[in-house]
Amino acid sequence: MENANWDAIIVQIIVLTASIITWKLVKDFYTRRFHKLVAHLIAIATASFMLISTMTLFVPRNYQRGATAEFELSLSSVIIVIGMVGLLYILFKFILVDRSSK
Repeated sequence: MENANWDAIIVQIIVLTASIITWKLVKDFYTRRFHKLVAHLIAIATASFMLISTMTLFVPRNYQRGATAEFELSLSSVIIVIGMVGLLYILFKFILVDRSSK
């Protein structure tokens, strides 16, 4: 039972970190183009979608309320989260900035 608690803590840290990084990347990108409030709203919406999508990666396939663990920490899920955040980083820091400056 104690191992499940540590898994939940690790999953929550991964999910929140991915959402915060997504929020920061999107906010910085759109602040150059729109008003800060509009950029912040777009960033919140995008980070919320990241939060939901990363949470669903860690839900067990055969989840039953009260019978199984709420989170399943797996290497493939962690790699997918790192890949999604890495792709967003490359997209917002390099590719889209280069196109908008031309």
